[in-house]
Amino acid sequence: MEQQSQFDIIIAGAGASGLSLMWFLLHSVKYKDSRILLVDRTLEPVNDKTWCFWDKSDMPFKDLIYHTWHSLEVAAHDKIFTEELLQYKYHCMRSVDYTAKMLRFLESKPNVTLLEANVQEFNPGDEIAEIVTSKGKFTAPWIFQSALKPPGLSRSKMDVSLMQHFMGWEIEAENPLFETDKATLMDFDVPQQNGVTFLYVLPFSETTALIEYTLFSGKILTDEQYEKGIRDYLLEKYGLVDGSYKINRKEKGIIPMEDREYPAWYCNRVLNIGTVGGLTKPSTGYTFTRIHRHSEEIVQALEQGNRPPDSKASSYRFRVYDMMLLYLLENHSATSITIFRELFKRNRFDRILQFLEEKTHPGQEIKIFSSLPYIPFFKAIWKTKHRILTGA
Repeated sequence: MEQQSQFDIIIAGAGASGLSLMWFLLHSVKYKDSRILLVDRTLEPVNDKTWCFWDKSDMPFKDLIYHTWHSLEVAAHDKIFTEELLQYKYHCMRSVDYTAKMLRFLESKPNVTLLEANVQEFNPGDEIAEIVTSKGKFTAPWIFQSALKPPGLSRSKMDVSLMQHFMGWEIEAENPLFETDKATLMDFDVPQQNGVTFLYVLPFSETTALIEYTLFSGKILTDEQYEKGIRDYLLEKYGLVDGSYKINRKEKGIIPMEDREYPAWYCNRVLNIGTVGGLTKPSTGYTFTRIHRHSEEIVQALEQGNRPPDSKASSYRFRVYDMMLLYLLENHSATSITIFRELFKRNRFDRILQFLEEKTHPGQEIKIFSSLPYIPFFKAIWKTKHRILTGA
């Protein structure tokens, strides 16, 4: 028999964005006792993602941080740049830890309903919206969703559509190899035949680390190609041959890197959140801290009796910066690596992270761009002028 129920708020999707919003709602004086439905096809924590971010202030969930690095390293064109972070720290969090803690917290709340079901569609309304699932229909004044691509997405203007795609191995070596306080953010000194390619190394101990083979391109590789990239790097960088290390875990992912705008609303009373809400930064793929800021903004608006905000995740000028870099990544991969090299060679790492977090002011941004080869950016501006002049 079809089930039908009314809630105060419905959240569709139990990823980082849905769980983050639940956390802020349940810590709100106004909404902590509201009837909230969380629905996803599975609510089982899985150790399949590692979220990395940087932060210089207190943040929620900091007890879930799996490891922190105080130094970062970037390698390009046979040069290695290493710097100790002064303002920021670079953190990682495992999705399994985050999800498990959040679900334990939610299970303790009698006003929260957890439902494992497939999300099929959403229907708008003037005052109430509806979610249709494989286990029934449910309604609420507000629905927040990260489960389905918004229908207006296909109509958004787009000139560049790349992907950040990767495979990672968490390995355990027999002998000490890694510096536990230093992460390799990008090592471009690897073959580049499949697009802009780099290795990402996150040491957790002297013998364990997550090694990710990462590309910025429009074409997905086979598992064998990713694995060969990791094996070759382990051999060349650390002298590790097959059998001299153990693979404890694998992860794989695809993050969109597109210059189109994501619609804020799926339909009336249904707000898009997370990646489908445009929270992923197009030029880097970083999403985690942007998600939590968005969740906090949503709850603050609801507490004040306002409609949830549909403001863009990035300001106009940062959307322009992202479009320029995406154009270069798609059309001039060798030049892009040179730009990354000069960026980390000529600027403090803290300032770069601040820029990537979109916390810099125009004067600081001018200084950053003046340290980079200017001709490629002039070309990028010319090629993307039709978007820049129409609001990006």
